[in-house]
Amino acid sequence: MKQLNKENLLAEFDKTDSFTTDNVFNFYKSLNPAVKRKTVNWRIYEFIQNGILGRIGRGVYTINLKGGFKIIPGKKEKSISLAIKKKFPFVSYCVWHTSILKEFHHHMTNLEFIIVEVEHEAAQPVFHHLKEAYKNTFLEPSKTLFNDFISGTKDAVIVKTLISEAPLQKIEGFSIPVLEKVLVDLYADSDIFFFIQGNEFLNILSNAVEKYSINYDKLLRYAARRGKREELKKILNQITGNK
Repeated sequence: MKQLNKENLLAEFDKTDSFTTDNVFNFYKSLNPAVKRKTVNWRIYEFIQNGILGRIGRGVYTINLKGGFKIIPGKKEKSISLAIKKKFPFVSYCVWHTSILKEFHHHMTNLEFIIVEVEHEAAQPVFHHLKEAYKNTFLEPSKTLFNDFISGTKDAVIVKTLISEAPLQKIEGFSIPVLEKVLVDLYADSDIFFFIQGNEFLNILSNAVEKYSINYDKLLRYAARRGKREELKKILNQITGNK
């Protein structure tokens, strides 16, 4: 097991952007021909658990580990989440505020609002329920509606359909999207996020990839659910330099 230590791994792969399970196994096998794949797999698992390796895809890792992006819900997002959970306890949902995008912007925008996503069958009931407490609540607004009624407000609540199998996480007991989902939605929901399309989207995606650990498999799986897998895969390849 001495030869399977992290120092050998770091020395071999530290300058490599990404590498696979086979790469790690073949490297350790060159140090110890008798090493078993099961032993290497277990060592990889330990390195991931200890933060030495980051998993960026299925069987793909990096040592240049970046932190994971966390979306911390604000007071209003928590209030909306609680209202949904109380009235619709069995409905899948997520809530987030577009202010989380600020750190990725090259050009700041004053367009900020809360996104509420719920299962298709619950979209109308949830919309009407939230409308009672938050008057600037809109259901699946068009780009025209945004320009006419939403662009001048800072407290708008946008209710939209939650795509099935969307990657979510729990923060403080509240359902929040993961960064991979947000990035895909920015590209796929061009009517809602019309103000960050084109080069601005590329800047946001590039900054996210540079700053945080992104699970590309998760991102592309969700992109496939939204019919955008090949488009986003091509963009990611341009950004990361992969072919």
